[in-house]
Amino acid sequence: MTHEKPGRNEFGQELRRLRERAGLTQIQLAASLDYHHTYVSKIERGARLPRIAFAAKADDLLAAGGTLFAVATKIRSRLCSGPSTGEGSIPLPRAPRGVDQPRLPLTRYVRLPAFGVTCPSHGIDGCEALVPGRLAEVPGVDGLAVGSETLHGFAALLTTYIDADVSEVAGDLAVPVERALHTLMTLVPMARGVQADGLLQLAARYADLAGWLRVKRGQHGIAMSWLHRSVEWALASGGAGTACEALSDMGVLAMIEGDAATALDYSRAAAAVDRNRRWTGVQAQLNQARAHAVLGDHREFTRLSGSAQRAAGKLDGRDHVEAPWLTGTAGAAYIASHLAGGLRDLAEVTGRSVIADRAVTYAETSLANVPARMHGSRLMLTLRLADSQACRGDLDAAVELARPVMAAVTTATATPIRHELRRLRTRLGDRFTELLDGR
Repeated sequence: MTHEKPGRNEFGQELRRLRERAGLTQIQLAASLDYHHTYVSKIERGARLPRIAFAAKADDLLAAGGTLFAVATKIRSRLCSGPSTGEGSIPLPRAPRGVDQPRLPLTRYVRLPAFGVTCPSHGIDGCEALVPGRLAEVPGVDGLAVGSETLHGFAALLTTYIDADVSEVAGDLAVPVERALHTLMTLVPMARGVQADGLLQLAARYADLAGWLRVKRGQHGIAMSWLHRSVEWALASGGAGTACEALSDMGVLAMIEGDAATALDYSRAAAAVDRNRRWTGVQAQLNQARAHAVLGDHREFTRLSGSAQRAAGKLDGRDHVEAPWLTGTAGAAYIASHLAGGLRDLAEVTGRSVIADRAVTYAETSLANVPARMHGSRLMLTLRLADSQACRGDLDAAVELARPVMAAVTTATATPIRHELRRLRTRLGDRFTELLDGR
C-alpha cells in the first residue's frame, strides 16, 4: 500500500486532472517540462513534494490559471511553518537560548561559492555577495521585498557560520544559526518561483549545519530533527548535494550511537540521492566502508574504501566547489581520517595488529594535513591516533601522544571528541590515569 501525504496528494490529484484534460500522458507532460516521467509519476501519487519551479512551468503549460502554483505554494508554506502551525504539523526545534554569542569573522564581501555554499541564483558560476553584519541586515527579512538579494544575504551569512564552525570560535554557534534559520523559513512562503526554491535550498543547508551543531552539543534527538528537515527541504528544492550531506551526518550520528547497521542504511541512501555527482559517491562509500568495518566485514571495507580513493582522484571542478573538504589537502585529511577510523574499528573486531598498524599510518597522515585553525579536528584526530596505537598494543605511544592534549580534551564539549576519548579510556584501562598527570 502507498501512503500518500495529504498536501502532496492535493497537488498530485490536481496535476493529474489537468494533464488528463489536456490529453497528455505522464511521459508527454514530463518531456514538455524537461523532467523525467518518473518525477511526474511520483508527484501525482503524492510520493514526492512538488518544486515551485515545476509547479510554475506545469501551470503555464496546462493553462491552469495559477491553480497549481497556488497549491504548491500552500504546501511549501506548511512545510516551512514554525512552532505555531496548524493542526497536524510538526513544530520545528526552537533556537537554543544562549548568552555566549560567538565572535564571527569580520568580512565585508564573500565570493560565492565558498565553504561549499553556492548562490542559488548563480550556482557554480559564482557571484560576489555582501556579508550582513547581523541577521537584521539581510535584505528582505522584514518580508517586504524578498528577492535575489535575500538569497545573497543568507548565503553570505551562512559562509561566516561555516567558517566559524570549522575554526572552532568561542561561543555557542547554534544560537545565531538557528535564529537565522527560523527567520529564513518565515520568508519562504512569501517568495515566488525560483527564489522560493533558492530560499528552501538555503534553509536545507542551514538545517544541516544546525543538526551538526546539535550533534556536537550531544543533543542527538534535536539534531536528527534538523537533519531530517534538511533532507526533506533539499529534495523538495533540488538541493541533492545538501541531502547527501545531511544523510551522511545522520550516518555519523548512528555510528556515535553504536548502530553501524543503521549508519550503513543512511550511507546507502546518501549514495542514491544523485549518482551523477562524483563527490557524493566518494563520501557515501567512505561512510559505508566505516560501517562495514564496525560490522567486521573486511572484504566490503577494502572494496568500498579502495573505490572511494580511486574516485577521489577523479573529482573535478564542480566537486571542488560543492565539497571542498574532499579535495586538495583538506581531502587528504578527510579521507585518511575515515580510513584510520575504519581500520582501527576493523582491528578491534578482528584482533589483527597488522590492520591497526595501517590505522596508525592513516591517522598520522590525516593529522599532518589538518590545518592548525581546525583545533577541534586536531584534538579528535590526536585521540584517534593514540587509540590506534593502543589498539596495536603500543600503550606507551598512546599515552605519550594523548598526554599533551588532555587539558584541552577534558574541557571540550563536542561529542565527536568525547566519543574518541571514551574509546581511548576503555583501551588504556588503568593506564588512563597517566594522562591526567600534570594537566
